[in-house]
Amino acid sequence: MKTTWKCSNYIGDGDSKTYKGIVDAKPYENSSVFKKECVGHVEKRMGTRLRNLKKTTKGLGGRGKLTGKLIDELTIFYGLAIRRNTGSVEKMRNDIWAILYHKISSDEKPQHDKCPSGVDSWCSWQRAKALGSLASYTHKPPMPEVVFKAIKPIYKDLSSDDLLSRCLGGYTQNANESFNSVVWSIAPKAVSSGKKVVDIATDIAVLNFNDGLSSLFPVYDTLGLSVGRNLYDFCVESDANRIKAAEHSLSDAAKNARRSITSMRKELEETNTTTEGQLYGAGIAE
Repeated sequence: MKTTWKCSNYIGDGDSKTYKGIVDAKPYENSSVFKKECVGHVEKRMGTRLRNLKKTTKGLGGRGKLTGKLIDELTIFYGLAIRRNTGSVEKMRNDIWAILYHKISSDEKPQHDKCPSGVDSWCSWQRAKALGSLASYTHKPPMPEVVFKAIKPIYKDLSSDDLLSRCLGGYTQNANESFNSVVWSIAPKAVSSGKKVVDIATDIAVLNFNDGLSSLFPVYDTLGLSVGRNLYDFCVESDANRIKAAEHSLSDAAKNARRSITSMRKELEETNTTTEGQLYGAGIAE
């Protein structure tokens, strides 16, 4: 009996035109394909919107205001609020707003009602409350009111029912993009390749992506190619290094280092963009 597979969900980013093409094509007579958002791309929207706001709003940036570090923190926490509540739109929205009000809380006006309670809470105020040590608790300097008012509309937009409902399930394109990078490393986009070459590159990428370079040994045997000692050692060593690097990348130290590097890179990009904007422009050479 022949089995027919149907894809009920399409996972993509907000700018993708592929979904419209699928809808227009109507691949299934009695079924619809629903669009799901890639959580990683939705998270990036927060960072992009905050950075654009900072660029276009005079006086919003600077020490103690909407800094690059604060933007990165808000972006990461926004993504976590979605990933930790992939089964409920209401819980997603609650945690998204909890982060914002947590940031504007002060000793005079604590606003942690939306923060999760208990000793395991990510909110230090709620932990202190659970441990009975609020009397000695001191808030960090709160987010300025001018920053809160400026970014509040962005939070309203990025916590809408329409957007968060498409985030249910916590889907991501990361695995696809990772696989695609392996394919293009074998058959680069910059070099024109025919279908046969791309098919072969895809087959090799599947083996390499799932089981490493050592998985190609049976392919060599089938083709009648002998595997020398140097090639064998290279493949085994590469696979071992790949596993070691993957395990290291999951450590807290590595994650913090990546966040720090990313934050510094984004700050440098903003500085360069500002400088280049003063030096270049349409018709400036005339």
